[in-house]
Amino acid sequence: MLEKFKTLDFHSLSNTPHCVLPDRGHKDLSLDDPAIAVMTDHRIEGAHLINADRSLDRAKRQMAESHSSMLLINDGDEGIAGIVTSADISGEKSIKFSRDSGKKREDIKVRHLMTKVEDIPALSIQVVLVSKIGDVLHTLNEIGSEYVLVTMQEHGKSAIRGVFSARVIAHSLKIFFDPSPAARYFVDFTKALHQSELSH
Repeated sequence: MLEKFKTLDFHSLSNTPHCVLPDRGHKDLSLDDPAIAVMTDHRIEGAHLINADRSLDRAKRQMAESHSSMLLINDGDEGIAGIVTSADISGEKSIKFSRDSGKKREDIKVRHLMTKVEDIPALSIQVVLVSKIGDVLHTLNEIGSEYVLVTMQEHGKSAIRGVFSARVIAHSLKIFFDPSPAARYFVDFTKALHQSELSH
């Protein structure tokens, strides 16, 4: 039964090791810490999902209950169609859609405001595992995105393993972050990266 598998390289411990503490909330993180320390990992924390046809108020309530500023949108067939954020629901995007479409707010569904999954930047988990927090911030700054999805292969198909959120990273690094919808760069992140470079 095990003939097709192999023995993994193993080693013996030569001294008394310690247990690793969870990164988030247990230590002061820096730009040089592993990127995975600030990744929302769906194998540890279940993804916050909402159906594409739910109302904006339902999405807003769900975000409040889950203490999240972003929801993954389920297309009804176990697939992820996109994401919707608190800024999408409460900001200019919903107002503009209502004005352009003639729909009242109660008639707008999350699918009307979502960012399609193909328009969201993504990193593979293999890249993340060898990256630092500073690398992720540099990437967010370059592409002007508040979110980056993390993917992996599962059962031969692409799956969303987790997500990087600029807000979560800023909170973890104690950086003030209040992005403007029109902003191309994250100024505080740029300053943090610059200061890190000067200190090394």
